[in-house]
Amino acid sequence: MPTSLLTETSDKILTITLNRPEKLNALTPTLLAELKAKLDSAAANEDISVVIIRSAGRAFCVGYDLNEDNWITSQYPANHPNGVEIEQDKKDIMALLDYWLDMWRFPKPIICQVQGACLSGAGELLAVSDLVIASEQAFFGHPAGRDLGIPPTVFFWPFTIGMRKTKEMLYTARNMSASEAEQSGLINKVVPADRLEAETRALAEDIAKTPVNHLMILKQAANNFYDNMNLEKSTRQASDLDAEFHQSPTFLAFFKLVKDKGMKAALEERKRLFGP
Repeated sequence: MPTSLLTETSDKILTITLNRPEKLNALTPTLLAELKAKLDSAAANEDISVVIIRSAGRAFCVGYDLNEDNWITSQYPANHPNGVEIEQDKKDIMALLDYWLDMWRFPKPIICQVQGACLSGAGELLAVSDLVIASEQAFFGHPAGRDLGIPPTVFFWPFTIGMRKTKEMLYTARNMSASEAEQSGLINKVVPADRLEAETRALAEDIAKTPVNHLMILKQAANNFYDNMNLEKSTRQASDLDAEFHQSPTFLAFFKLVKDKGMKAALEERKRLFGP
């Protein structure tokens, strides 16, 4: 059975590849557990200074896997026609938030290399990483905001792209192009697709010239500004709001359609209601 991740290490750089191209690298509990294990090991390894996270196939990641076998929390909504039990849902979402906050505190620089769709839950991975290099074909957004909720970090968008752009993106659920993402401060740099790997590698190699203990201090110094603005408190409030969203008629209707007619029909109905 294929692994959810591939890894390679050279020149003080650990490269982690999300390896579910047939599922557009959707996030599953297994993939997230494997990613945590790799990062925990890298944190303790003095020979690793920088981590690159990239993906196989045409998409970086389309968010959390929506199928029951790989659902990210303990209650699959299609099996709860009257709504998931809200207190358990809050616990599950808070545990997911803890996962991302732990990654936010990973002591070494993380670079995301984005070649295509980076949507919904993938924005959480982007948020807790340090730098992002994207191809001209990359795009970003949260289409699930129409009907499925808000990932608990809300992608750190208020910190990265500001209040106005955050509200625009959440209210419309539209996609943001790579060039707009660069202009908004969501990502660091846009490059031609055929230069994506080389440009990301060059950045990682440049960063790796700095002694790893200095990198850790520099990252902590920068992160402190956001922690001191009570980033964690805001994300925990968002977690409770996500659980509230999961009680909405629109959320229930989506998963009723999943139960009755399948995921494809539910996604087609979303497109009919809200557009592409």
